[in-house]
This record gives sequence, C-alpha cells and structure tokens, in this order.
Amino acid sequence: MTSPWTPLNSTPSRRVFFRPLGITESNFYWDGVFNSTADIVVHAHLRSTQTNDPDIHSQPNVIRSWASVKRRFPLVAAEVQEYESGLRFILREEAVTRLRPADVTFKEINSLHHAESFINNIMDGPRPLSSQLLARIYVLRRTDRNDHFHIVIIIAHCVTDMPTFLDTLSSRMEPPYVPLDERVHMYQPLESRLSYGNLPLVKRRWRRALGYAIFTVWMTKFKLRNRAEALNQGGHTLPGNFNQSTFNTPAKARSHVSIFSSKVSSVILSNCRRHSITMNSACFALSQVALARVLCRRYIRGQISEEEWDYRKRQPMHFTGGLNLRPYQDTDWLQTGGSGDVGINISFFWYTLPFMPLGEMSKGDASKLELVDGAPDFQALMSFDRFLLRCANAKAQAQEMFKHPRFVDICTAGHDRVASTRKVALNWLEMKDSVLPEDGHGVQRSVQSLDPIAMQRGSALGNMETVIPLDYPLSPDHELSPLRNAPHRHQAGYPTWSPPIDVVEDAKTPRLHIEYWRSHVHAHPAELYFGTSFANQQLQYFAFYDQHVFSEETVQEWMRELKDATMWYLGQSHDDKAPLQSKL
Repeated sequence: MTSPWTPLNSTPSRRVFFRPLGITESNFYWDGVFNSTADIVVHAHLRSTQTNDPDIHSQPNVIRSWASVKRRFPLVAAEVQEYESGLRFILREEAVTRLRPADVTFKEINSLHHAESFINNIMDGPRPLSSQLLARIYVLRRTDRNDHFHIVIIIAHCVTDMPTFLDTLSSRMEPPYVPLDERVHMYQPLESRLSYGNLPLVKRRWRRALGYAIFTVWMTKFKLRNRAEALNQGGHTLPGNFNQSTFNTPAKARSHVSIFSSKVSSVILSNCRRHSITMNSACFALSQVALARVLCRRYIRGQISEEEWDYRKRQPMHFTGGLNLRPYQDTDWLQTGGSGDVGINISFFWYTLPFMPLGEMSKGDASKLELVDGAPDFQALMSFDRFLLRCANAKAQAQEMFKHPRFVDICTAGHDRVASTRKVALNWLEMKDSVLPEDGHGVQRSVQSLDPIAMQRGSALGNMETVIPLDYPLSPDHELSPLRNAPHRHQAGYPTWSPPIDVVEDAKTPRLHIEYWRSHVHAHPAELYFGTSFANQQLQYFAFYDQHVFSEETVQEWMRELKDATMWYLGQSHDDKAPLQSKL
C-alpha cells in the first residue's frame, strides 16, 4: 500500500511530512471551521485511588502524558493548511515532541456542576481549536475534593473518532514508541485504505465507480440530488423552531443523558437477546413511539393544527445510523494496530420505517381512548408484536446493506460533500460578525416545508468499557496496555518490547478510577442525535441536539418517553402479560 505522505524536511528532530486530506477528512475539517461543528469533547471525572497521590494531576505529569500521547498518535499534533488544490495535513516533528502553548490548560473548579458549566461554555463560545491546533486538553482541578479532578479533551473530528489518554496519565514510565518516520505512514485517508487486496489501481477505480453508480441509482429512486439529501421524500421530526437560516446557522450544542439501573439494564439486554433484536434496531422503533406520544399530547392540547397532524401521521420516518468501517479496511493495517488507532473511519446508513404508530389515534379522536399522562399508552399506539416487526424491518435493511458486495464502495461514494460544507463554512466566516436577528425571530417554516428530513441520527455504541476501561493503569495483560508482551490489533503506536518486572508489578495497582465520563459531539444545525452505550453495567441513552431548533423541554420530554417505551417493550415479559417488577 503506497503511502501518500511526502517529506518536506528531513533534518533530524525537525522533520516535516505532508499529505492531502481525504474526502471524509475534508468534510469534517470544514464542519469544524463552521464554529466547531462535529468537534468532539470528552469529559472524564476522575478519582485518585491512592491515599496520597497528588502527582497524578500535577502539571509535570499531565504535560509528560500529553507529550506521550502525541508521540504515540502523532496525527493529533498535525495542522491543516488550505491550498487552492485542496487541504493538506502538515505534521511537524517539533509539534509531536514539544509542547505548544495551547496544548494543555489548567483550571480550578469547585464542583461537578462547575465542570459541566465549563463544557457548556466551550460549546457556546468561540472554537477552542483551529487549523493549527486540532487537539487540546484541559485539566480541571477540584478545590472541594483533592482526590477528584476532571480531564476535558477537545479534538477535531477530521483526525479521530476515538481519543485516548488516561492510561498514559496514570503510568509512571514511558514505553518505547514506533519511530515517527514509520508511524506517519499508518495515517492514510479512509478512501485509500479500503480493503482491495492486490487489485490493480485500474480495477480499484472501477469498483469505486461501480459503488458510485449504485449509490446514484439509490438516490434517483429516492428522487434526490446527493447524499446530503439521502432520504426518501417526506419525513418529520420533533417539533422545533425551523426558519430560513436554520441550516446555515451554527448549532447551539446541548446534550442530555438518561441512565438505567444495572438491574433494569440487565433485563432490557436479556429481552433483546431473547427476541433476537439489537439495541440499534430497537432504538428506531422506540424513537417512533416516543415521538408519537409527544405529538399526540400536543395534538390533544390543540398545539398542533389539523393540517400539520394530517401531514405528520402519513409520513414515513427516516433515520441515519453510524457505521464503523475499520473492519472493512486494509487487513495488514487493521491487525497491526489500526483497529485501535486514531483517524476517521466511519460512514452512515439510512433507515426508513413506516409512519409513526398511532393505533386508533390515527383517526384523530382521542375521546374513546384512555390517556396516560395526556397521551394514549404504548399498547394503544403500537402492540409488542408490531414493535418486533419494526425492529425486524430495521434489521433487514441493515443486513441488506451489509451483504451487498459493494457495501463499502456504496457508503463512501456518498461522502463527497466537501464543496457544500466548504461553502457553508466560508459564508459563515464572512458573515459571523454581522448583526443578525436574534434566534427565533426568523420566519418559521412548517414541517411540510422541511421535506425531506430525518427524524434523527444515531447509533448504538455497545459496551464502552472495551474502549474506555474504568481503572488505570491497565493491567499488563489488557489488550490496550503498552506492557502487553504480544501485539494486538487494538494496540497502536507501541512496538513489541519486554518491560522491566518492576514496571509490570507497579501497573497491577490502580491509580485512577473513572467516576463518570461523557462524550459530547458538537451538533450540526438542526441535528437531533440519539445514541446508546453500555458502561459500568448500565445502559445509557444520550442525545446531542441543536437548542436553536429543539427546546430543552421538548428533548427531555421525548427522552422520558423513550425511557418509558424501553421499559414497556423491553423491561418486562410480554409472554403472559405479567410484567417484570423492576424499578428505574
């Protein structure tokens, strides 16, 4: 596999490499220029497990750790330069080996609430990253609890979808690293690393052309112009404040999290396995019935017009789901650490489900229905059997896509939205200092005028403890540990070596425990993102959304309905109508 990186300077300790950004990377770069859109903020609330260990969040230790992360994952130290011919990554050895002024920032806070306010201020303020700084870290020391502190990592989506840091912070030693001149060649664009084996370049181009042709046929079937509109016609989403400038105005990014108890989580996952459904497919059907309850409540109150109600009840519902493309890339790269390396390796898939489930409510007469909290109950809207059918529908759509021989080529054919994202970003840069009407004062658009629109984006992330364990340093036999004496496909940036015995023994005593962590993704304009994850034996629901469009009250109402729907459909047995007695 030929590397696209080219040396610009070969002077020892001052080497410089460059390569063009791939299509997917370029999309996310221009998203980030658009006032942080798609930037990732990872917040970890940490506790020192040793009685007296102030060194762990000391300035020298944090600086050492961040420098270690950059040597292991040098792409996070890259910068992007804009040329007429396109975008380029510039990777300077000095940026990898030395600390830049904005790399690490220390602050003091007095509570968890203060930490969360800090996150919101980051989301609402000027972008803390730039084309010269694609990743940075904040250390928030607690004045109320000396053994607690917070790490906030901000990273541009164009360089990674999975940041890591904590094992290095908790370690007392520096492992060896793969040399930069070898390491840099591991970072190739997604489009260049797709698994084509030994196919000649001409045949690879034919495959990509075929993928694009199939993608175009699909879009023609949907009567659409490009992936940015990759939906069937129609669709609808939560009630929101859409106006003419919505899709050209950076989002006011907010998030909401809801957590099930470990006992209830176990019941939910057991019922998923029992009925051969995944949380991913279940979430789309649960989202539909949760939206139905929200809209029924508003319609009964007279807050939705007859015209809007008649439109919504006839619309299909569209969902965008995330895909991990790492397993479909170059096998050698994947097995030698690519599975756990930084880089952008994702795509998206589109699901369409029938109109929202309304049962007898579809006739618009709620007088004969028993209402629960102002809306028909779940059984009246969608029976358990209907729920399983919708889950099977979503699952079948995914299987049809995954089984297609040109699956990856079809997905990546739709990534090219560079021209549109660049135009939006540059127009915003030109106009951002202009005096614009306050949010909500534009002419409001009806739900009918939003055709086509997705209900939500989202994905089920699975068990996050395999990616972000809770205790550090990692045990020497852990697949992500630098002390592991055998290579692993998730272990990137470390050569095979034999660590000293005392270092191995020291790593068996935890120094850090994650009390809580959350990943925030800066929403796109008008975006509603819903995801699930599993950590600390608990199922978690989380939403990222644009508060310019969706009010906090509406999102919280919908999330409550989602949680209640999950309890009704998956938190109890439906075999004998005798519910399992579980409490949140």
